[in-house]
Amino acid sequence: HYSTLLVTMRISSILVTTIAAVALPGLNALSSTPITSGTSNTNPLEDVKLVGEVEYDALAADPSAFPHSSSKLIARAKALLNPDVLLGQKDGGECLSPDFEFVAAVVGPIGKDEYLGALANFKLEDSFDIQPNFFGFSVDPIMRNRVWFFNRQTATHVAPFLGAEPKKDDSNELILPPQCYHIDFDDDLKMKEFGFYTVDRRQGNTGGLGGAFAYMYGVGRPLPIPECQPYKKSFRFRLLSFVGGLAQKSSKKKKE
Repeated sequence: HYSTLLVTMRISSILVTTIAAVALPGLNALSSTPITSGTSNTNPLEDVKLVGEVEYDALAADPSAFPHSSSKLIARAKALLNPDVLLGQKDGGECLSPDFEFVAAVVGPIGKDEYLGALANFKLEDSFDIQPNFFGFSVDPIMRNRVWFFNRQTATHVAPFLGAEPKKDDSNELILPPQCYHIDFDDDLKMKEFGFYTVDRRQGNTGGLGGAFAYMYGVGRPLPIPECQPYKKSFRFRLLSFVGGLAQKSSKKKKE
């Protein structure tokens, strides 16, 4: 048992070190590299050179880059999000590429026909007054056919949904966590891929869930699967965290 504990403590130490290395790349380089503040006639923040930032000009000059401009892609993405198209729901899928795929954190990838069929049978707008609150549109400087954007979606439960009736108090108001979306285009500006991910599960009142799962959880009708529940650490993760904590305490005592 003692040898097993030592192995587990070693694994925990490696796990913590790996997480830190991935989460903080280049930290030493950043802390040791001087940053020029610029002249007194300019805003210092405008002159900051970030170590490790992509070279936008060089990437933009690449002759093999996507044939459409960033402004055109962003305008096209906004057009697809508008109510008259609604990502293929309102135009019969005309905006979708033949090899279109939908992919999210736990759902997909699914193809064009399955995507359109799912949307036809699951219309959130019939039960909720939804405010998407999109912002932050940008084109990926490396994957030049991809548009990234965010939203802070809110919704009011106004009609029955999965058997749940609207309530007569503020609990009808759903606040989803911030979500990051992407749309990939083909050369004909058809949507080739659409997906999204929750980026801050501690915000909102839907248990950190996004997409349709947020609405199910918000009205008290989540599916009976872990993916439709608020995030919970696995037993193994909790065990490793506990043992890692013990290892850190033991290390501190030895240093003292």
